[in-house]
Amino acid sequence: MAENKIRIDCYLAVLKRFKEKYPNAHFEVITSTAHSVLAPSKHLLIEAGIFKKSDGSKNPKMPFEMYKELFIEEIERSPSALERLERLEEINKDKDIFLVCYEKDPSKCHRSIIARLIMREV
Repeated sequence: MAENKIRIDCYLAVLKRFKEKYPNAHFEVITSTAHSVLAPSKHLLIEAGIFKKSDGSKNPKMPFEMYKELFIEEIERSPSALERLERLEEINKDKDIFLVCYEKDPSKCHRSIIARLIMREV
């Protein structure tokens, strides 16, 4: 049996296309607008300088590694976030999971952090 994957290459602008291509996958939208417990707090996004401005631009104020550490601390302090990570780990035993948010580039996005937390690589 093939191992299921946690995918971070889907974002909200292309979600419909991915759902059509992967109808048996689980799609987890992890944004604050979706009220996800796995979304970074607005405070952290502002502090890190990665909260998008009205013109869509960002002004990063800290390296991604520092943001990653602060975000992981947020997750670890949240019982509901930890429960959701465990649930996603269970879901992943049966199907692929796509973590979805607004950011197009997953390499500097909390999706990559959440994926590693689910896989217990952090």
